[in-house]
Amino acid sequence: MTHPLRPNGYKRRGPRPARLSAVFAAFALALVVAACGSSSSSSSSSGSAGASSGSSSGSSGSGSAGVTKATSNLQPFKAAPTKINVTTPLKSAPSGSKTLVMLATNNPSNVELQQYLKQLAGLVGWNYSQVSYDPANPATFGAAVDTALTKHANYIAEAGVPLTSALTQKVQQAGAKWVLTAVYPVVVKPPIIVVSDSYKNDAIMGKIIGDFFVSDSGGKGNAVIEHIPAYPILNGFTDAFQAEVKAMCPNCKTSLANITIPDLVAGKVPSTLVSALRSNSSANYLVFDDGPFAAGINSALSAAGLHPKIIGEAADQTNIAALKAGTQTAWTGFDPVYSTYQMMDAMLRDAQGMPIPQEQESTQPTQLLTKETVGSITNWSEPKDALAQFKTLWHVQ
Repeated sequence: MTHPLRPNGYKRRGPRPARLSAVFAAFALALVVAACGSSSSSSSSSGSAGASSGSSSGSSGSGSAGVTKATSNLQPFKAAPTKINVTTPLKSAPSGSKTLVMLATNNPSNVELQQYLKQLAGLVGWNYSQVSYDPANPATFGAAVDTALTKHANYIAEAGVPLTSALTQKVQQAGAKWVLTAVYPVVVKPPIIVVSDSYKNDAIMGKIIGDFFVSDSGGKGNAVIEHIPAYPILNGFTDAFQAEVKAMCPNCKTSLANITIPDLVAGKVPSTLVSALRSNSSANYLVFDDGPFAAGINSALSAAGLHPKIIGEAADQTNIAALKAGTQTAWTGFDPVYSTYQMMDAMLRDAQGMPIPQEQESTQPTQLLTKETVGSITNWSEPKDALAQFKTLWHVQ
């Protein structure tokens, strides 16, 4: 499918966020990276809802007070953002030539990151190359790192795969630095200079959707939350959602429906969630920790005679169309392309010996998308002139 061009000449992102490619990459490499996590730690199987984490009194004091505060919290997120997070310009325009190497897969989302990083490197006069690896074969990832170092990489970029201490140390000893996106768990310290699309980014969206749930339900909601425990970064969303609901809504209830990666790959998410909803007959909301995971859910719910409101983080093209049609209720906006701007911004600051504003580089602007706020967009990509704003900070045309 061909997508329209943005004003800056870049293609709009497709319907699948970059984080989804990281799900499969992280799972494939879990055998060699213990920190990647496992769904076996979940207290509920992929076919049933977990224990309720709501219904206890929160800090809001009363249900009505919590609803009022949650509603107020949503106001700043109803309009599309117009400003990027980073505000401090570089000391000067980029000078000299650095080499950026991307560790690449053939996943469409990863390919998109490759394309954008290549264009950004060219924009500032840097060398760009990439080294491919197979997420299904963990040994190829280490080999790709070795190859990247033979290319005299100053910076190595990758998405989704947790790093072993050995690989981290190898890159540091070679004098190179890591630039990451959608990686968790990770500590940002040399040789890792930045992690865009971080755990905190998911947590921000979890709080927004939690506030929407409390406000929209009038303090009486009961939500089943789809969750992939094998992808730890998504805990940022589910944990923040549940914490916000608990704080704002003593009468609300939440429960987790955990999905395994094999069931995700096999297309069993809709049937798993139908089972979870049937086990919780009072549930009136279904929450997703990533937009693409809702694929096929509307038809499955309709066939089962179930009609919960569908909400979640990181809307894709299908979710946005469903918002317009009124078959889904609320999502947050997310643009994986924005993370490439942050990655490049961090590298440029590092190259000039400038501090990297980690808080700003690890999160991105978002928006609460509903039928009322979604407008005429097909894909969410805000601010629309984000690259132009970054280029102003970089002193480049």
